Amino acid sequence: MRFARRMKTLGEDTQDLMDLMSLADAPGILCFSGGFPSPDTYPIDDIKKTMIEIMEDDAKGALSYSSPAGYLELRGQIAARMKKHFGLDFPAERVMLVAGSQQGLDLNGLLFIDPGDVILFEKPSYLGALNALKTYEAELVAIPTDRDGMVLEELAQALKRYGDRIKLIYVNPDHQNPTGRSWSQERRKAFIEMIQNCDTAVLEDAAYAELSFSDQKQRPLVSYDQKGQVIYLGTFSKTFCPGLRIGWVCGAKEVVDKLLALKTNVDLSPAAILQRQMAYYLRSRDLDAHIRGICKLYRRRRDVMLEAIRANFPAEARYDIPEGGLFFWVAFPEHVDTKEILKRALEERVAFVPGGAFYPGAEKNNEMRLNFSNMPEEDIVKGMSILGRIAKGFV
Repeated sequence: MRFARRMKTLGEDTQDLMDLMSLADAPGILCFSGGFPSPDTYPIDDIKKTMIEIMEDDAKGALSYSSPAGYLELRGQIAARMKKHFGLDFPAERVMLVAGSQQGLDLNGLLFIDPGDVILFEKPSYLGALNALKTYEAELVAIPTDRDGMVLEELAQALKRYGDRIKLIYVNPDHQNPTGRSWSQERRKAFIEMIQNCDTAVLEDAAYAELSFSDQKQRPLVSYDQKGQVIYLGTFSKTFCPGLRIGWVCGAKEVVDKLLALKTNVDLSPAAILQRQMAYYLRSRDLDAHIRGICKLYRRRRDVMLEAIRANFPAEARYDIPEGGLFFWVAFPEHVDTKEILKRALEERVAFVPGGAFYPGAEKNNEMRLNFSNMPEEDIVKGMSILGRIAKGFV
């Protein structure tokens, strides 16, 4: 059989992501690898009750085909939440539901990217986004980041160098995966001012935007956008549960209409019953209170991991304290290879993600991403003790 040439782009990075997902089900593993929310936070009883309500109220609709754009009531509820929390004024008609924000990434690759086009992204950046967009045979160009976000001097050089070849810029400005950092308000404004002089689309991945450990949330990039360049990707996977696979895309009407045309060809009809389940929950329960509880738990687990890292890791380890999200990003001296640390750690049933996975070509290998949301506190302490002991042998 003669496969499409895009299959050649699926290399070790894709296998790495598949392996990370499979570790979640491996027995006896202290798993700090995936971007997994804690199952302890899933509102299981409410989900059971709302599912029964759906079957009593609207079983035929829930079990039938539905609009490719998604359940209209849920789209309106999402629009109202974005207005309430971020001041975004998107009508329901400009909100399209997708099977998790990962499908939104893929659909935008399908919409914008031709072979040989350029995609700019943060360095380091979310592995799943790099893999999804690389499939469309684009050239991936990494822009360095600092604690405030993408370094704009480097972005300006890339915009000048690649010009019209740049079709897409992918960013994750809130509690970023993998670094846990958030862009400053000043950097967000300056970024929009810079890119509005070109016709490049921007994908704003807001998967962690509501997982803030303080009451202050940054305004999203799309709120500064006056040209309709920014496409916003949201998801309930981190704030409710990932198994429903409910995310959304919103943006300019022209963009959403084209994405909807593509989505109709991809999946024709979403899972109507799951979208109704989310809508029923939002209709009668308090998601904001639920998210506050999640953030309280994750902040406690972050603090436990922070103290365990301080107590056990070598003094040469460097890290920022995340103000939200799910991750610590730990850097060791340049000569340390965290893939070798992982090999030793897996022998002791501890897993994490080596930092090279978040760079095309694994250009740096001295960093690691640690998830603090998914493990109980006692397992966090145990796992960091093991990792710290192993890491000291490499430093």
